[in-house]
Amino acid sequence: MSTFRVTAQRSGDWWALVVEGPGLRRPAYTQARRLDKAEAMVRDLLALHFDVDPADVGDIEITPADEPLAHELVSTRQVRREAERLREEATRRTRATARRLRERGYAQREIGALLGVSHQAVGKLLGETTKHGVNA
Repeated sequence: MSTFRVTAQRSGDWWALVVEGPGLRRPAYTQARRLDKAEAMVRDLLALHFDVDPADVGDIEITPADEPLAHELVSTRQVRREAERLREEATRRTRATARRLRERGYAQREIGALLGVSHQAVGKLLGETTKHGVNA
């Protein structure tokens, strides 16, 4: 999937957006009133340029024009992506371990104690329901 880099700089009451990325021979320009609307504006611009649906444009990475702050932001995004990946892996491993413990006869509370989670969380991990039909 393509990634487009967008540099955002305040220009009066607007944000000036400079778009660079694959398929663009030179930077493209657009603007947004608010920074939280910048991605949608860039998607619309690129969708028109490439004649595709805005959802099919690719990834949009917006950074401020302030170079040191832009580097800090990129680094922060990388750490957050890694943290998300680790959270997903931890959940997958916890679920697998809880299932193996259950198969070996451990009670839900025992599994919770071993994994360091509540017995209710173990019930959700195992997909079990209580007497009331709600995940434990």
